[in-house]
Amino acid sequence: MRPRTRILIGLGFTVLAVGVAGLILAYFLATRSFPQTKGTLDIAGLEKAVRVYRDVFGVPHIIAETDHDAFVAAGFVQAQDRFWQMEFIRRAGMGRLAEVLGLPALRTDRLFRTLGLARLADEIVQTLDLETRSALEAYARGVNAYIAEHKGKYPVEFDILGYEPEPWTVQNTILLGKLMAWELNYSRWIDITYGYIVERLGEQPARELYPDWPEDGPIIVPEELRGKRIAYLGKQLLEADQEFRSLLGDAAFGSGSNSWVISASRSVTGRPVLANDPHLILAAPARWYEMHLVAPGFDVIGASLAGNPFIIIGRNRRIAWGITAAMIDDQDFYVEEADSVEHPTRYRFKNQWLPIEQHVDTILIKNDLPVILTSYRTHRGPVVNRIEPAAELSRHLLSMRWVAHEISNEARTFMLLNRAGSWNEFREALKSFAAPSQNFVYADVDGNIGYITVGKIPNRPVEGFASPYPGWTDQYDWNGFVPFDEHPQVFNPADGFIATANNRIAPSSYPKYLSHQWEPAWRATRIVEVLRHNEKMTLEDHQRLQLDLLSPHARILVPTILAAFDGIEIQDPDMRSALNYFRNWNFIMRGEDVTTSLFQAFLVKAIRNTFADELGPSVARLYDTLATKPLTALTELLQMDSSVWFDDVT
Repeated sequence: MRPRTRILIGLGFTVLAVGVAGLILAYFLATRSFPQTKGTLDIAGLEKAVRVYRDVFGVPHIIAETDHDAFVAAGFVQAQDRFWQMEFIRRAGMGRLAEVLGLPALRTDRLFRTLGLARLADEIVQTLDLETRSALEAYARGVNAYIAEHKGKYPVEFDILGYEPEPWTVQNTILLGKLMAWELNYSRWIDITYGYIVERLGEQPARELYPDWPEDGPIIVPEELRGKRIAYLGKQLLEADQEFRSLLGDAAFGSGSNSWVISASRSVTGRPVLANDPHLILAAPARWYEMHLVAPGFDVIGASLAGNPFIIIGRNRRIAWGITAAMIDDQDFYVEEADSVEHPTRYRFKNQWLPIEQHVDTILIKNDLPVILTSYRTHRGPVVNRIEPAAELSRHLLSMRWVAHEISNEARTFMLLNRAGSWNEFREALKSFAAPSQNFVYADVDGNIGYITVGKIPNRPVEGFASPYPGWTDQYDWNGFVPFDEHPQVFNPADGFIATANNRIAPSSYPKYLSHQWEPAWRATRIVEVLRHNEKMTLEDHQRLQLDLLSPHARILVPTILAAFDGIEIQDPDMRSALNYFRNWNFIMRGEDVTTSLFQAFLVKAIRNTFADELGPSVARLYDTLATKPLTALTELLQMDSSVWFDDVT
């Protein structure tokens, strides 16, 4: 054999050996943190033996002799499965992602340091009742037992980023709840984007882009802030929020949740049936975490959230409950007049100057110098237009009032829900819940069904979203919250069913302002349509309804599309073919269906062609973040004889 051949063969074997070794190493790093699902583990913090088994879907079933041990085991098992997810989310809420991710996460850190969610979590922990705090401490012990037991074999992300995790705390669990409230809040996008559009195009075009706005709803844009000031004040918050959502894997709000419950009289089982389909953004891993907890105080199964010991959606031996976003308008913005451009120390309120609360944070950045962030706070909440250093500063500050900044105890809500056995106990559990606002549907083994709007509802002096309110007066400040007993609720309705799909909650006769931010009625229309059509429903009927593909939206819009071509001779063969598809469509949106693709393509093009020229790319991108708002506006506009939007200003 020639020397050259021997060298080539030797190199080939070397490359192969290195490659195999690399694959083995990668496999080892990726799998060493996999959960142990068989055998026995000695876990610090347990008082007695706990049995954990996983079903064929990998869902953990935890059977403990004490409540304390059930929560310790829940912490350990969740950490086994989702510890990197838990770590990432808590660092985001604390504003400490840049420590491990570097400069790309700095804007997100600035956002959450400004919002002060970590400080809020610290305050809430001091107010927790002993029972709730004990449960959360037990859960933290379980997570920390995992951290101690897995030193040197954490998930591979820790190896890639080169650091070790800190202990889990009760504050971390509270923080995750507040972060979820931020993710599910829609008000900021509507309020600020509405201000952009009013500033750019005027009040009437803005109303047409938000057709749920009441005809007599207020438009309040202080005269001295007209021009570019509105956009300047609000853009930092929305742009930082978009970057955070991109880190999570989805920059747009494209989701929507459904739930319904039917009474025993409408069910072939002779018992109520409750169905829930909550749509959080798609992620890997998912945000939901299925779990079953059994202890002397409870036997509950359903969906939790990684980082939380309680079941958020589920059932126990007596009751079942589900949730969807209630879309309550729970956030407002105020323009504050400060005493200084660069370093404000006071702001004007009711003809006097009040001190501005200041917080100075040092943000550590991996492979870079630390950054000092000074954040400000008025009596209403954080100032959100000083998140980023700006070339142009103003004496006008934008402060934010948000329900989730209230001291609250959502953890207690779910702890009590997990044990509740009746409608009254269910209602009592919900009283400590502030945000995010939710529709809770209910069923129990005695045959009762019910519904309650849950979350603090601001008592406002005016209705509607206005962006922003003048802050130098108390004319637009909240006057406390609507008492819980006055929240919209129903128990055993005559129709025998209750349905929610992020749609309007109460009729105009309801005396309190709730929101004008509802999702379109299309999903709710279809659910109610099916429920009314079926006098008795099987479990399979409910499954079919959750997977139902008929689109009331298409049923409304396609006749309008076809009517636009009445009396017109179509020359283009592709256009004739498309219209024929629409004429013969049953409005069922199957993935493989040609007409479904044509309809979706029409919506994308129509939204872009209708709105993007007037709004410009940056405002159009913000407007389209809440995906159903352009869809709703387009559908409303197409029902009109004409509109200023149907042109091309370019």
